[in-house]
Amino acid sequence: MKIGIFETEHFEGSYPVIKLFDYNNNDITVFAYEQAYEQFKHLFPEEPKRYTWKVKPEKRSKHLFILDMYREIKKNNISLVYLNTVSNNFFVYALMVFFLRRVRVVLTIHNINTWFEYKRSFSFRRIVRYLGRKLLISVVRDFNVVALTMIHPLEKKLGLTRKVHCLPGAVFEADNIKQTQADPCDRINIVIPGAVDGRRRNYQAVFDLITVLETEKLPATIIFLGRFYEEYGANILQRCSTWPQVHTELNYYEFEIVDQPEFDRVMNKASCVFIPSVLQTIIEDGVTEFYGTTISSGNLFDVIKHAKPFIIPRELPVDHFLERSCFRYKNTKDIVQLISTLHQQPGYYAEWLKSAMQSSGNYTMEKVRERNPGLFTA
Repeated sequence: MKIGIFETEHFEGSYPVIKLFDYNNNDITVFAYEQAYEQFKHLFPEEPKRYTWKVKPEKRSKHLFILDMYREIKKNNISLVYLNTVSNNFFVYALMVFFLRRVRVVLTIHNINTWFEYKRSFSFRRIVRYLGRKLLISVVRDFNVVALTMIHPLEKKLGLTRKVHCLPGAVFEADNIKQTQADPCDRINIVIPGAVDGRRRNYQAVFDLITVLETEKLPATIIFLGRFYEEYGANILQRCSTWPQVHTELNYYEFEIVDQPEFDRVMNKASCVFIPSVLQTIIEDGVTEFYGTTISSGNLFDVIKHAKPFIIPRELPVDHFLERSCFRYKNTKDIVQLISTLHQQPGYYAEWLKSAMQSSGNYTMEKVRERNPGLFTA
């Protein structure tokens, strides 16, 4: 089968899609923006020639690249097109899908409510985006979400005539796992992956945690593993640069992008992942999204890929496969008690890490394919 996979920015989320379709001698063409392609080269160091890469040059307009993609699909008789991230030019994508009548198209929905709800505004662009999304949804028959907890909310929006699949934002490859974390009795490495963005995570909870760790004299390293996003991120960076460090070490990056090899290195050294997720947010066009049901935290996919135990707010819904490896907190004291236990009882951490490996084992390529028989055939 000939397959086309399109990605603009979520390169880490398209990696599992590419790997999942790479079976039975499928012929895969990847359409990508240049920034995503640079990270794909890190993710596929040994396999770039297995796929055909069509990369949008920096100066090529998005409209023309969509036309390039349409022509390539027609020219090479690609039978399945997987649109993993569509965040603009919705009308143009809808036209492409409309004219690809004999091609099966799968569209990933990352923020469910934003695709279906409209918040009144005097913004002409917002109206155009809303109408464009509606048109694109009307011409697509197959959809994907990245978390199991998002399937039912999208099905309710779409009705019974369209199919919702779930290819997660990461797959677990046991051969690639490298656990290089320090002995938890000596120091706990706590990583907070992703862009420092107040719409997605509550970073005050991080500073509250650091404050108590200092008071309790518990040795820990807190790592912000991502860029600092816009004004909110700049304010957090300022706090980080002036934060006193004695028992708790605070590390961060001032790069626009943390390249994949460095990201993986830090994740491998992590004792656990801290996800101080907000429970509801507005990402775009004034529409409220709910974490765990209409939108999913990308941090969960870092947890799956690297088989790490993780810490989340008590109310945050996650896939049932991940429940055994997460620690749910009500307040900062709960987390501090956990860290104290990890320092004092190394066996506790060993069991927690074992649970994380078992949880991630539910996201192997074989098991994801089994859960999505409508997309994959034996």
